Amino acid sequence: MKTICWVISFHFIFSVCAFAQADTSSSHGKKKIVVANSDDNLLEVAPEKYVASANDALNDKHLEEAKQDIDRAMVRPEVNEKPKTLYVKAQIYLSLQTLDKYKPVNPYREAAQTLLKLVQVKPRYEKETVDISLLNCAFFYFNDGVRAFNNKQYTDAIDYLDNVLKICGLDDGKRFRESPSARQLDTVTANAVLTIANSYYLTGKYLDAIPMLVKSKDNLITKNAIVYQFLSDAYRRRNDSKNEFSVLQEGVAAYPRDVALRNDELNYYIKSGRQDEILKKLEETAALDSNDADIQFNLATAYLSIARPKTGERPANEAEFVTKSENAFLHALRRSPDNAGYNYNLAALYFNLGFDVNDQMNAIGTSKEEQKKYDALKIKRDELLFKSMPYFEKACSIFSANEKGLKGEDMTSYKDALTALNKIYSIQNKMDKAQEMKTRLDHLQ
Repeated sequence: MKTICWVISFHFIFSVCAFAQADTSSSHGKKKIVVANSDDNLLEVAPEKYVASANDALNDKHLEEAKQDIDRAMVRPEVNEKPKTLYVKAQIYLSLQTLDKYKPVNPYREAAQTLLKLVQVKPRYEKETVDISLLNCAFFYFNDGVRAFNNKQYTDAIDYLDNVLKICGLDDGKRFRESPSARQLDTVTANAVLTIANSYYLTGKYLDAIPMLVKSKDNLITKNAIVYQFLSDAYRRRNDSKNEFSVLQEGVAAYPRDVALRNDELNYYIKSGRQDEILKKLEETAALDSNDADIQFNLATAYLSIARPKTGERPANEAEFVTKSENAFLHALRRSPDNAGYNYNLAALYFNLGFDVNDQMNAIGTSKEEQKKYDALKIKRDELLFKSMPYFEKACSIFSANEKGLKGEDMTSYKDALTALNKIYSIQNKMDKAQEMKTRLDHLQ
């Protein structure tokens, strides 16, 4: 499966606002409210004073002091859910994000959750500044989500990007519609949905991935062929063949030249055994991209399966389909001459045609007239067998280079190729080469 990696970065200027305090005389033009230090009894100080002191410290850019005082205020239930307290805390924690000391612990996340709480408590409170702060948090979350996804930390990516959607979705997505960043938010939201979808898909959570992939498919910002591939595969893994097929049809119609989608559709037809549709789709696909070796190979095997079905009678136009199969095999080999499977299958086509002729030879009698037929058939048989030889030799050469690693169908094809060459060399009276093939075959047993 292909993954989609987003590397979008957004840079925003913080607009951190605080409450202005009354201007009283001091060396700096302000008089700081004095509160207890960390060793004092918190009950001796009014919690509102901690909020005011934190705000003063923020104004003076004394962020460490501001953090200490707002943290003291937040432990007091009398004020920790009041709009002013939440607002000041969010501004302080967003400001901390600018300090190298605090960047590794991402204080913007605490600011974001505080702001989300604030808009629940009082939605319109200092709205302009709160909106700017929320958007800053959303873009921080987005970049962290993309970074986590690219590092294959999919659970973290989902968590961060869920917060992007939570922020952008405030007031049913209408909170920021007047913002200069509104259009950009559409792109951020769409890509957040897609990256979450991919994260679910790549961790095998297909039930969670499907609705997010559907959203991505239906959004012009994120709609692409890979979304259709992932979505159809997710349906397949959920054994939902109806939706799998529907998505494949829609995807191929939207992206007719996408090889992966076309192959997925063909595999669906093959799995369902709908041979007429398979051949039609293969021919359509080959017409769109005649240079794709895999498509030509698939078309060749489809023609051959029609010409020589495993069960039932062969069609009256068998020879026509055999010729089409041969041409498609040759086309595939012109595009990929070092493919062992392509070489083997074309060789097998010629070889099996040759032994069909051999069966006809065995059915002929001993009369002089029949002997002439026998001799003519022998020439035809040998011509077909010898025609297969260079392709079997090429397949064996490729297979033998990785002989120890061969297994399954490749090992079976390798053994069959050696057996066929043993017979061909024997017919040619090349007994040394025939013996070599037998020795190699015996070694594999």
